[in-house]
Amino acid sequence: MIRRTRTEVIKYFTRELEKQKLKFPEVANPEPVFYQLNDQEDKIFTKTIKMIALDFNYSRYTPLLYYRGEITQPEKLAQTNMRKFMKILLVKRLESSFYAFRKSINRFIYSYEKFLEEFDKGNVYVSKKYINKIFEFLENDNDEAIQKLIEEDKAIKYSSKEFDPKYRGLLEKDLKTLREIQKIWSIVDRDPKLLQFLDILSSHPTQTNDQNTASGIE
Repeated sequence: MIRRTRTEVIKYFTRELEKQKLKFPEVANPEPVFYQLNDQEDKIFTKTIKMIALDFNYSRYTPLLYYRGEITQPEKLAQTNMRKFMKILLVKRLESSFYAFRKSINRFIYSYEKFLEEFDKGNVYVSKKYINKIFEFLENDNDEAIQKLIEEDKAIKYSSKEFDPKYRGLLEKDLKTLREIQKIWSIVDRDPKLLQFLDILSSHPTQTNDQNTASGIE
C-alpha cells in the first residue's frame, strides 16, 4: 500500500483531480486550545510521569535483557527499543486522555499478571518479530494496534530458569507500580481536556461546507 499526503496528491496528480472534478476542502490552520488541571490532577499527573519515566522498568516487554543465554546485538537493541516504545506509548496515552490512559494501565496490569502466571509455570514467551511494526504504529498513533500485536503475537518459548533470578522481582516491582498508578487515578473523576473540547464544540456552531475549520488541542 502506498500512502499519499494531501500535499503530494495536489502536487503530482493535479490533472487527475481536475479530470474527476475532485477538490480538497480548504481548512483553517489548527489553533492551540489550552486546558487547566486542578491542583490534585496536576500532582497526580506529575507523579505519574515520574513513575513512568523512572520507576517503571517495562520488564515484561524486555525479557531478553534478563536472559542468561546468548543473544545477538540486534536482539539486545530491539529489546532496548521496545522499552523506549512502551514508555512512549504510556506517555502518549496519558496526554491523549485520562480515560485512554486508565484503559492502558488496566491492560498493562492484565498483561503482567498473565506473564507472571506463565513465569511461575516455568514458561517465558518472547517475541522478536514485530519491533519495526510497533515503531510504525507509534508513528501513526495506533496505540490499540500496538497492544493487540503484543498480546496476540505467537512467541518463542523459553524456560523461566534460563533468566536472571532478579527478573521475577522486577516483574513484581513493575506490577506494584502499575497498581499504584491505577489507585491514584481512581480518585480522578473528570477529564479537563475532554471538558474543554466539549465546551468548544458547544460554543462554536458547526461551520458550513464553504467555511470549514479545524482545531487541535494541546
